[in-house]
Amino acid sequence: MTAIDEREPTVRSFPTLNAVRAVGAIMVVLTHCAFNTGKVVDGWFGGVLSRFDFGVTLFFILSGFLLTRPFLLSSALGQGGPSVTHYLWKRALRILPLYWTVVVVAMTLDPANDDATRRDWVAQLTLTQIYRPELLASSLTQMWSLCTEVAFYLLLPVLVLGLVGRRFSLPRILVTLGVLSVLGVAWQTAAATWPAEWHLSQWLPGYVPWFAIGVAFAAMSADHVARPRLRPSRLDRLGSDLTGCWILATAVFALACTDVAGPRTLIPATPWESLAKCVLYAIAGTFFVLPLVFGPERAGRVRTFMASPVPFFLGDISFGIFAIHMFVLVQGMRLLDIEVFTGHFWGVLALVLSVTIVVSTVSFYVLERPFLRLKNSGPFAKSAAAATETAPMASS
Repeated sequence: MTAIDEREPTVRSFPTLNAVRAVGAIMVVLTHCAFNTGKVVDGWFGGVLSRFDFGVTLFFILSGFLLTRPFLLSSALGQGGPSVTHYLWKRALRILPLYWTVVVVAMTLDPANDDATRRDWVAQLTLTQIYRPELLASSLTQMWSLCTEVAFYLLLPVLVLGLVGRRFSLPRILVTLGVLSVLGVAWQTAAATWPAEWHLSQWLPGYVPWFAIGVAFAAMSADHVARPRLRPSRLDRLGSDLTGCWILATAVFALACTDVAGPRTLIPATPWESLAKCVLYAIAGTFFVLPLVFGPERAGRVRTFMASPVPFFLGDISFGIFAIHMFVLVQGMRLLDIEVFTGHFWGVLALVLSVTIVVSTVSFYVLERPFLRLKNSGPFAKSAAAATETAPMASS
């Protein structure tokens, strides 16, 4: 590989990462359908389904990578970074139109929300429902992870400023991320000792390790661009071995599917179980995403398939899948008179997936994409210096 070859990442589009959004969204649908029908307690397969909240890990890693890379790359190259106001404007356009629509629909049409107070409405609309006890509304319980992700969005400019300082230094960035990750694991472990209704385990500090993986990838990717090498680095060689990375990721995820990572149901996990789940998901997520960031973009059948139209499109509508599926699941089971935890997993899954994908497709073309076209207009876009890459939404 030549020095010219090493400069390729400056224009890389990371097409396979869109498919990871689809994987994460579908995993979340599967785990919620499995939980609501009681499938999670059914043998080893139920155990695997119960851990498909791993989709959240994938989303957080991708967000950490895709959103910080433009800022870190600009710093590494000694250039002016993207406009913070433009970045925030794009995040708002990506999230709020669909999110607010789903909130209004769920709060209005779900009978379980008939007694919602003004405080409940305000909490849902402002994505602050995880910060007060008992504010998670029916058909919207998966939105906790979006609350956490939005907190990351808001803190990202400050995080980047703290990581970069006066100049880009990869070792300093990685050490800082390591320290923050240790503190995050400590938070997640300690949160297991607090009353569950306070949702401390859902707050951003407990998920810093997952976001930090993506930020570390972004920093290393930026360093690769700023300091081109004549030979492939160890990271390049590791990223080229997709099979090896995914075997390792699968082995670690399989360990997380055991009781070491805690109960399959809503029984509170112990501090050690919370620690194990956080760390195991982080390791599995690292080796799942790494070859898609540092490996060749389209080499091999797997990468080629992931960059093909169908997986790419499912990635485009992944936020719709995340935002809509819980309402479809809850109301579908209610209309079919299926009690929670009484089975019918495969039928419920087929219904939820099919309806959700159709509605998400309509939402993407009718609601989401028209608003995304406004990203370079409006009061916050005038100072935009460059467009940042679109990040996937968290889900679970």
